[in-house]
Amino acid sequence: SSGINAEWPLRPGKGLICSSRLQELMDLLEVPDSLDGAVEMAQKFICGSGILSSSLVTKDSAALQGFIDTIMGVVDQLSELGQSYVCNAGIPELLTSLGLPDTMVSVVETAVDWFCN
Repeated sequence: SSGINAEWPLRPGKGLICSSRLQELMDLLEVPDSLDGAVEMAQKFICGSGILSSSLVTKDSAALQGFIDTIMGVVDQLSELGQSYVCNAGIPELLTSLGLPDTMVSVVETAVDWFCN
């Protein structure tokens, strides 16, 4: 799966993306609240003015890629634990099983969502 919901009634264009508040955009995209930072970064990247410096674009792209890489690393760890366990365990239990700090809650929530759905 590409991670994109193929049943979306519409794919938002730049005008809609740039004129929407973050929560409206997240509701439209049907993404969990744990992805608010990634959606906000993508919105800024898509809607940035023509005077955006290339270093800022590179920084935002690198940050987004790092966030996705971190989630994918956790997904790999979850697959080692097994789908039955992961999809029935609570986030605190998974943090403990993975040896991750509480600051990784949103990453683990997103990884579990991707892994189990």
